[in-house]
Amino acid sequence: MESSVITNFVVNLAKTKDAVIFSCSEKDLLQTSLALMGYNQFVFPVHIDKPFFLPTILTKDNFARTTVIVNTGCNGSVELLAEASRYRYYNKTYQWLLWGIDREIDNLLPPELDYIGPNAQITYVNTTKNEYLLWDVHSKGRHLKSVLELNLIAIIVNNDNGSSRLNIENDIFELQGSEYRNQFNGLTLRGASVIDQEDITTNEQIEAILSRPEKDSGVAAFVKYHYELLRLLRDRFNFSVNFRNSRGWAGRLGNSTFRLGLLGTIMRNEADIAASGAFNRINRFAEFDTIHQSWKFEAAFLYRFTPDLDTHGKSGNFLAPFSQNVWFFTVGTLAVINFTWILFESITSRINKMLKFTNLTRVGEITKINWSERSLQTFGAACQQGMDPIPKDMPSRSLVVTIFLFSLVMYNYYTSYVVGGLLSSSDQGPATVDEITSSPLKLSFEDIGYYKVLFRESENPVVKRLIRKKLSSARSPNDLQIYTHIEEAVPYLKTGGFAFHCEVVDAYPMIAELFDATEICDLREVSGLMNVEILNWIVPKNSQYTEIFRAAMCYARETGLVERILTRRQMKKPTCQSLYTVYPVTLSGVTSAFITLISNYKKRKKTK
Repeated sequence: MESSVITNFVVNLAKTKDAVIFSCSEKDLLQTSLALMGYNQFVFPVHIDKPFFLPTILTKDNFARTTVIVNTGCNGSVELLAEASRYRYYNKTYQWLLWGIDREIDNLLPPELDYIGPNAQITYVNTTKNEYLLWDVHSKGRHLKSVLELNLIAIIVNNDNGSSRLNIENDIFELQGSEYRNQFNGLTLRGASVIDQEDITTNEQIEAILSRPEKDSGVAAFVKYHYELLRLLRDRFNFSVNFRNSRGWAGRLGNSTFRLGLLGTIMRNEADIAASGAFNRINRFAEFDTIHQSWKFEAAFLYRFTPDLDTHGKSGNFLAPFSQNVWFFTVGTLAVINFTWILFESITSRINKMLKFTNLTRVGEITKINWSERSLQTFGAACQQGMDPIPKDMPSRSLVVTIFLFSLVMYNYYTSYVVGGLLSSSDQGPATVDEITSSPLKLSFEDIGYYKVLFRESENPVVKRLIRKKLSSARSPNDLQIYTHIEEAVPYLKTGGFAFHCEVVDAYPMIAELFDATEICDLREVSGLMNVEILNWIVPKNSQYTEIFRAAMCYARETGLVERILTRRQMKKPTCQSLYTVYPVTLSGVTSAFITLISNYKKRKKTK
């Protein structure tokens, strides 16, 4: 190998500070290492014919950019280049210099070396009579049978006096950038998506479903969103996609590590890109690369509020204004006043009897004390129903005035709270998953795969309790089934008594179409069953397209293309345009009042 060519490439073109040299010649290793160290390079020489393990040489301990020099004239270079492809080392971390004198590039990098894509940084060196030619080599997807593309970087001319001259034809970093590698020339990439429908197998079927703007059963909203992002990449880089369909996103085969669904397809490098997002999980960062994040996944229970669902007891309930402790205190206060009244009358009656026997002036009539009558009078005064007969002695009159004042204060607060509760429509109905489980609502879920995985694999006690109380019993033919579609569920939501769990942006358009203004104000959302999170758009780990697609998506976000698609795909919740909603008092709310009236009527009849 010519040391001057190598030093020119490392120092003047690649501009790295770390070099690894693979050669089968001790002389090449020595001379090249000394030449590079003369330019303050860190050099690691490796003899190809001696045992070595490539992952222990090309590690994360290398500098951010490292030059890897390979003498392809050595017999072991074929296996070395194949191993580098297998470990996916042809990427932005390493600048590869292949000394390919007397070797054709197609023979040097055969189709079997399938990890040579648009992110490859490979320079091929060949020679003429007195010149060395340095070529940038890459492919748009060698695993897809894409051809190798060569662009001249520089020419190194050897002078007769032993010196050399570097003529730079193109900047190496521009040749290796996305501007020079963004034309895929109609290459067909392998795609993957999730459509939870039967008999969806052909690419034409998948494209037809994903390209429709309206909702399709078994297709999540974020799937169609990521398909639109994929169309942005497809238009920019000029490639097509041949999709394969999965019925679900994730899963494992038994107790093995074999992944199923969309994630399994991508992890095994059977697809180059997915028209779908994926949830954030810690173990997935080691298996996939993320090229974009923008879709906020929000799934919740949707239901229409009715007064019988008021779990907080604030609407349509006769006993609602006061808590249980206040009712106990009120009853206790009236009981003390009633007892005091009877005690005063007893003392007054005894005094009158004593005065009668002593022929002194009487202070009042001698009356027979009736406990039930005094209790009824106390209750009537508390209910502001007046009092007959009116007591004539001063102690009893003072107690009666106290009862009426107490009743006035309590009644004013009571009635104002009842009216305010009937006119108020805020924070009513079940607000958590546990309250949904305890409510009389009948539950259904969108017929899509991630719910079935959730119910089968979740160990969350909230989910288990929901399954036991709401999903285990049989349903009548007139009820919504456990798994149903949005277009079937929204009419049930309108009538009330049902809660439907789905991705909320899918339901909003139909709700806005079918619900009137008052019904929209009654619409409630309860999240918590599934986490609200930003989805990852993923490609295989160390994919050939990670960097170029990531840069393209950054550009799309900066120019507003992503925001435009989000605005169209993430529909906002319909606005409540009614000032307030009056909820009627239900039968269950006034039951306690009727029981009180009936018991009082029986008591009066018995007294008479």
